[in-house]
Amino acid sequence: MEQNRNIRVVLFDLGNVLVDLGDVSEMHAMLNTQGEEAEVWLKWLKSPAVAAFDSGRVSFDHFAEALLKEVGSNTDKEIFKTAFKAWPRGLFDGALSLVDSVKPEYHRAILSNTNAAHWPRLMDEMGLAGKFHSYYASHLVGATKPDKTIYQHVLDQLQVAPKEILFIDDNQVNIDTANDMGMQAYRVKGVEEARSVLNQYGVLSQ
Repeated sequence: MEQNRNIRVVLFDLGNVLVDLGDVSEMHAMLNTQGEEAEVWLKWLKSPAVAAFDSGRVSFDHFAEALLKEVGSNTDKEIFKTAFKAWPRGLFDGALSLVDSVKPEYHRAILSNTNAAHWPRLMDEMGLAGKFHSYYASHLVGATKPDKTIYQHVLDQLQVAPKEILFIDDNQVNIDTANDMGMQAYRVKGVEEARSVLNQYGVLSQ
């Protein structure tokens, strides 16, 4: 991978890239499931209840009821809501310094599947507000990854060519859509893997 001088935008996913979502056991508890992490995340991304909440179409209460029914869980709704809201543990060590090290000539942006329960924590409690030039949160855009709609929204808003976007995300299906649309997209997990890709593109200050 060589530095591509056409890059204008560095686009970050949040969960499992900058934000610690814990291990797969927490996903198992919410989805009443088992299996490898990639399989569980695919189930999460394909969940109708998750898609409805992450695209801003239903309330937190409705989401909790729908997801618990969908996965056949008898967990109390309020207990689930409390656990779900607390799910993002916080930023990985070095996350903010990584974002800050993106050279000023690049447009920094977020593209994240998120929701009304997590967004305030991400922005305020974790300090991500003000760290990026643009924020594309699924529940505010009204579409979720890996649907092409949300990627096209980013392109339309930023008025850049797909090849001018360097995108990092932890889910392969999201990366596949981005690559299909012509973005330069890579699957990473955690700050160090993210740093490795960004460094190879020469977008970070040393």
